Amino acid sequence: MKKIEVIRSENIEEALSISNRQYLVGNLALPQELDNLPDNHVEVGITEYKKDTIEKPHYHKTTSEYVYVVEGECKYIDVNTKEETFVKKGDFFLIRKDITYAQKSKAGLKLLFFKYPSGNDKVKVGYGGTLEEWYKEY
Repeated sequence: MKKIEVIRSENIEEALSISNRQYLVGNLALPQELDNLPDNHVEVGITEYKKDTIEKPHYHKTTSEYVYVVEGECKYIDVNTKEETFVKKGDFFLIRKDITYAQKSKAGLKLLFFKYPSGNDKVKVGYGGTLEEWYKEY
């Protein structure tokens, strides 16, 4: 019998106190703190940064990422075009597959993200000195 499934807020907050990223929905290959709701088509998760954080350049081969900024702010850079994108609380944005990007997040950033289609397709990319300077600027 089908039913409405719930992940309680206290469980989400407890998991985020241990790890800065927790998936709520998906067919996940990697273990995590939180029990998620299985789904073969989409992944949904929350990322929360308690301190300033950088994410090294990467892209996704098949997945596009839809993101809502719940709290805080961060900057993204398209590594190929050098175009910067600043997002803050209340903004919703899309990073399409095959865009190579890096991210700088201020402490207090909280994101709700959706990845479609589901799948662990992240490809890490090397970077040069110009990106190091970009990391230092924020």
